[in-house]
Amino acid sequence: MFKRIKKYHEENSTASNSAKISLESLKKLKIAYIPYNELLKEGFFAGVGWAFGVTIGFVIISSLLVIIIRALGGLPLIGSGIANIVEETQIQLLKRTPLISR
Repeated sequence: MFKRIKKYHEENSTASNSAKISLESLKKLKIAYIPYNELLKEGFFAGVGWAFGVTIGFVIISSLLVIIIRALGGLPLIGSGIANIVEETQIQLLKRTPLISR
């Protein structure tokens, strides 16, 4: 593609014409001119599609995780690990900042 563009410019450029690139030459090179309203509309729909895809993907992944956790025995499997982390965090916080009673 770039070789064709370079060849086209070498064949069709002159000293006075090389500084000016007209819209017609850009159309011949298949470089698209996209108006702002079209670009805005395309960007909006792309964003809505992306958000919809992320939402559907999140629902599928979270549903699969819930099914797997339920098959393994439920949340106590995860709950005991989280409880250990919370308990250790509280112990460390009390060691660093003891309560001062007045």
